[in-house]
Amino acid sequence: MRNIFRFSKLIPQSKEDYSQLLAIHGLTQSPFVSILVPARNEERLIRQCLESLAKQDYDNYEVIVLDDRSTDRTAKILDELSLQFPHVRIIKGKELPEGWVGKNFACHTLSLEANGDYLLFTDADTIHNPQTLTSSMSLFLRQKLDFITLIPYEEMVSWGERIIIPMIHFLYFAYLPNDIITKSKKASVSAANGQFMFFTREGYQKIGGHITVKNNIVEDVFLAKEIKRHGLRMALVDGTDMVFCRMYTSFIETFNGFSKNLFAGFGFDLPLFIFFLVHLFVLYIVPYFTAIFLVIYNNEIPQALIILGVINVVIPIIIRLTMSLRFRLSYSAAFLHILTALYSIAIGINSLRWTYSKRGIQWKGREYNKQSLQ
Repeated sequence: MRNIFRFSKLIPQSKEDYSQLLAIHGLTQSPFVSILVPARNEERLIRQCLESLAKQDYDNYEVIVLDDRSTDRTAKILDELSLQFPHVRIIKGKELPEGWVGKNFACHTLSLEANGDYLLFTDADTIHNPQTLTSSMSLFLRQKLDFITLIPYEEMVSWGERIIIPMIHFLYFAYLPNDIITKSKKASVSAANGQFMFFTREGYQKIGGHITVKNNIVEDVFLAKEIKRHGLRMALVDGTDMVFCRMYTSFIETFNGFSKNLFAGFGFDLPLFIFFLVHLFVLYIVPYFTAIFLVIYNNEIPQALIILGVINVVIPIIIRLTMSLRFRLSYSAAFLHILTALYSIAIGINSLRWTYSKRGIQWKGREYNKQSLQ
């Protein structure tokens, strides 16, 4: 994790430093950025989200929000905010065309309205530090990137959230070291977070934008793969000090949200997905029973095997504790990694059940059957 860029270290120390960075790249002012926010039934946090985006210390940007046919108070809140902040523009979503996932069509529609040289797609339940845009642009220019995505600070209140959500961090950083994600040209070693996807317009257009993933329910990962396939440069960033989010608000919401994405994230490759679930069981659950067995029968089993069994239990916990330190996750939940693995397997089974059911995957009042998805 030492190679993960930390946003707080990218903030220019002064306006003069930032001006010098722009000058090095032949710029006399900050590039124009379009912040694009799809919103469907987001009354819980949409006000805080847009207030944080409207108060960026960056000097050249616009905010466009698409109300995706919300049925709650989202539209009313957006109307109030547009009066308060003139550079926030609200557009209305159209009926979802056949063959599109709702969020992808909303993002595509937003991209057609955007005027920026850079496009930031961010979720309506995120809250942004005032220096997020400036820090992002500094990283773009210093590293000559085409795409930035980040891991925000994930607020987790219920134990269901604390147990399940850190699996994202574990899979990202225990299985895909950031140095490989950033430097490897292989599309198979890609990762992204749909809560924050920041493109150069040129890069976004080169990969075909959201049209490329129009029927993919896990659009973020597959957009990152397209970035790699087109020879563009990306970075996965530690954004825990810049972007804040409470992804879900309860155990059942967390369980269902992960069920929506998990099998789809494997491209609906059933053998690979089964292997993944089996590997979770073998690596993170079996060692507990093995260790208990070895301790009970320690008089009949070599000491080296007992130590090995205990090590197999301890190593994932150490990894989790390291991630808890870096990303401000729950330390106590790190000792419950066996539960994280168990729930991940249960979520995987539920994801399979949803995918192969007649109704398909359900999310925010819409249904997607496997035939309509990638």
